[in-house]
Amino acid sequence: MSEQTENYIVLKPIAERFNRISKSITDEEIRSLIKSELRDQMRNVNFGGLISEIASEWVDNNQEVIEKLLLESYKAKLT
Repeated sequence: MSEQTENYIVLKPIAERFNRISKSITDEEIRSLIKSELRDQMRNVNFGGLISEIASEWVDNNQEVIEKLLLESYKAKLT
């Protein structure tokens, strides 16, 4: 028996079961599952740490711009 035939024999029942289940799920149930999963993932995101990391990276990449803005600001306040 070839490997392809063995794979077919093993995977066919799984594919048929998946097909039956996928036909029984409504669009609304799929949307609900997706929303639920997104909510769970959002609960696990550390926005404070993420924002801090993004800001830190931006500052590292834009030091010259920041220095220029600070100097211009100080000059404007002194005049």
